[in-house]
Amino acid sequence: MQRYTTISLIDTDFRRRAERIKALEGICFHVEPFESVTEFRLQGNTESLILVHDEGTEIAELLRDMQLRDYWAPILGYGRELDSLTCSQLILQGLVGYLPMPFDRHDIERLLDSCAEQLRALVELRYGAADARQKLKTLTKREAEVLEHLQSGLTNREIATSLAISPRTVEIHRANMLRKMDTKSALTAIRMSVQAKISH
Repeated sequence: MQRYTTISLIDTDFRRRAERIKALEGICFHVEPFESVTEFRLQGNTESLILVHDEGTEIAELLRDMQLRDYWAPILGYGRELDSLTCSQLILQGLVGYLPMPFDRHDIERLLDSCAEQLRALVELRYGAADARQKLKTLTKREAEVLEHLQSGLTNREIATSLAISPRTVEIHRANMLRKMDTKSALTAIRMSVQAKISH
């Protein structure tokens, strides 16, 4: 979890929010409070660990926001005691973990420490997929077509024939695509394109 230095705490109840802030004193994260998912969406840091009170729709709203804006951040929910089926469903939807009330910084630290390697792998996978999707959105239609043809294993000359353009034009589109994807390797661009298809 070294990528994150901030916890975005989302809770609609100001007393409960204040209690959670007090309970988190001494944690190695800066805690930034928000009154709602809407406030987080407008002003929040998407490069944070999100701790959200689950009142029924908040987690789904956050996951929808991540899809719309192509980012990913680990979400920890908290609230009422959940049955294992509901908890499993939330985790399958994208939740990293769930904390029953009351909890403090030690509970979060234990949760994060107990699954540190799995979380690190998940963060890299999901964050990388969101980053790849953002980069793919910057490509022109022609650059995206060149990348798609590269995925199919075609050479520049074969791509040129397929798109009815010159091989030199393919080279220019390919160079622009690699620059926008922030890589010098077509193989890395292809891998990022595949990674972008990973769901939230």
